[in-house]
Amino acid sequence: MQQVTLITGANRGIGLATATLLADQGHHVIGTGRTAPTGFPGDFHVVDFTDSTALARAGAEIADAHAVTGLVNNAGISRAQDIASTTLADMDAHYTVNVRATVQITQAMLPRLQAAPDGGRIVNLASRVVLGRGVRTAYAASKAALVGLTRSWALDLAKDGITVNCVAPGPVATELFKGNHPDGSPELDAAKAQIPLGRIGTPAEIAGPIAFFLSPAAGFVTGQILYVCGGGSVGRAPV
Repeated sequence: MQQVTLITGANRGIGLATATLLADQGHHVIGTGRTAPTGFPGDFHVVDFTDSTALARAGAEIADAHAVTGLVNNAGISRAQDIASTTLADMDAHYTVNVRATVQITQAMLPRLQAAPDGGRIVNLASRVVLGRGVRTAYAASKAALVGLTRSWALDLAKDGITVNCVAPGPVATELFKGNHPDGSPELDAAKAQIPLGRIGTPAEIAGPIAFFLSPAAGFVTGQILYVCGGGSVGRAPV
């Protein structure tokens, strides 16, 4: 049976790389994003995740039209702010997209995932920043929430045969990362200095582990957090 996988935030970066890889592996891929990319390898729904009404409508349309067996919660925002400069509006913005919308789209897909013949799959995208990173107050808090949701959902949904896992990337050359770490900047140099492999990752290098968690080979893996970070998490307290 063909796997049918929904990827949020699939119009660029990690989401688009994952869509491309999964399509190559035979998945029927469905993507969401604020804008549609050119040549997306599947079906695409334009939706703004800050709009709960629009997201509810898109989620219902996707669930009605597709027998979704896998969900990749990738959509997110990131702003570099320390505790002194973070506002409550900043906290709300990160929570709205990175947490609330993740819960909402997961709930919309849940009946489909529960009906998946070979067991549904959920993969959440967190970040290595949950282990500690300065100037990331709102972002780190929202991504830490996804780690907690992953472990909780794994217990909630095990009875339905649904696995829930989390990929936590280190620095990856996406538009979000480049916006906070421009070429030639001290921020980029500092990021590289914390990575034992000495370089920034690529979206394709995150897509591979996501694809593993969605695969039949990962059927006995649930509630796990996988750091894909070039060694940047080594020596830090695991979460």
